[in-house]
Amino acid sequence: MKILLIRPPVPKYTIGLKNIMVCEPLGLEYVAAGVDSRQHIKIFDCLVENGLSSTLEQFKPDIVGLNCYITGVNEVIKICRKIKEKNHKCLTVVGGVHATKCPEDFIDISVDVIAMGDGIKTFAKIIEYKEQGLSLTNISGLAFPLGPDKLHITSDPEPMENVDELPFPRRDLVKHLSSKYYYIFHEPLATIKTTWGCWYKCNFCYTWTITNGKVFSRSPESIADELELIEQEDIYIVDDIFLIKPKRLERLRELIIERNIRKKFLVFGRADFIAQNEKIIKEWSEIGLTAVLIGLEASTDTELNSMNKESCVNYNYEAIRVLSRNGVETYGSLIPQPDYTDEDWKHLYEFIEDTGLIYVNISPLTPLPGTSEYEKWRSKITVPRKAHGLWDLSHVLLPTNDSLKKYYQKLLWLYVKTCMNLGRIKKHSIRKLPPWYNVKRFRLIKGILKCYLQFRFAHWHHRRRFINKAMYRGPDVAGLRYKTINEI
Repeated sequence: MKILLIRPPVPKYTIGLKNIMVCEPLGLEYVAAGVDSRQHIKIFDCLVENGLSSTLEQFKPDIVGLNCYITGVNEVIKICRKIKEKNHKCLTVVGGVHATKCPEDFIDISVDVIAMGDGIKTFAKIIEYKEQGLSLTNISGLAFPLGPDKLHITSDPEPMENVDELPFPRRDLVKHLSSKYYYIFHEPLATIKTTWGCWYKCNFCYTWTITNGKVFSRSPESIADELELIEQEDIYIVDDIFLIKPKRLERLRELIIERNIRKKFLVFGRADFIAQNEKIIKEWSEIGLTAVLIGLEASTDTELNSMNKESCVNYNYEAIRVLSRNGVETYGSLIPQPDYTDEDWKHLYEFIEDTGLIYVNISPLTPLPGTSEYEKWRSKITVPRKAHGLWDLSHVLLPTNDSLKKYYQKLLWLYVKTCMNLGRIKKHSIRKLPPWYNVKRFRLIKGILKCYLQFRFAHWHHRRRFINKAMYRGPDVAGLRYKTINEI
């Protein structure tokens, strides 16, 4: 069978990291790795490739798999409609973290199957059952749209098992695109995942809920085996928390040294762990740790406590100092609240100035579906759920003290004074910046300008005309109807 896996494009009005980073489609690479080698499989990445229509016409897939986060829901449905327009018989399968938490968001006449949970085994089973002519309703963890508001769910997804037994991602399927993947100045970049789930239960995050509070981690030996196979020097470890288990980190460090693995690492870590474990940070900096992404979230303990962060502002300060002392960049994220006053914005700015942060992602509180924050704020959310592209952790979804225009202006002012200030970046940057004429630096400047313009006019996106555009799912497909349960 011909299998095509597609990563959808970023919606037009979505703001954020798309302007400064594009990482490989790791989730699809894992799904591809689980597919039997007899199948003819391809990956098409809409973030860096053009010509999806011609690929569909030439490749003529029997099954198409797509995945996305909340912002990509309508883009996925647009693609599914395009697929059905060309071939009604092609099976469309949607998966990913948002499909797992909110399968109802993908109800559409063009979507045949919604896969929840671990997509590696599930997608392989779908192909197997399809080949044998068996009913897909016998596979656990699937949902089937049967009507505009009707969803049939088979059963809960199967739990993850020994993650060391997972196949390595099929990076060979996007090798021709490898030069297009980067994170700011980390390039060429490969991504790797070593843990599923999270040990903490921050109320704005659904990561821990996907695995029901359980954590599944690969062994250091398995991680080292994969690192040896990766050609790229820069490695982005995408676990929500990588810096957390000292013994595991020590064993992996030993293996990296023993096997003479020479890489540069960009990883996630918690402020409290970093602040209390400088020895580990120092040792990892000696084997290639160059940057750590930290969910700092706030500049006051009151805010951190309200998020169930289980940390404190003193740890935020100390973590940044620890990383700086050891030549490691801090990439911080902060979450301003909707009720921020002028004093709150000033306090947040002073925190960024005091710490010398230059790489900062400032995301207004976003109550994502699947989190307790969503249930708390549900009745007050001002942007329709179906305007998925605006649920990007950059648009404001809740009532604010200021007008929307003023709130965005203050948010943009904070960006301009800190991480959009190239002079400040040059002053505080730990790593040597590329020369001004280098393509990496030009790309960063271009990305900053795009972010600036998007935030400058973000309040327009709350107008009905833009909301309707954000809710658009593509043209209807003639002759297409929902399947009955007996046809699946």
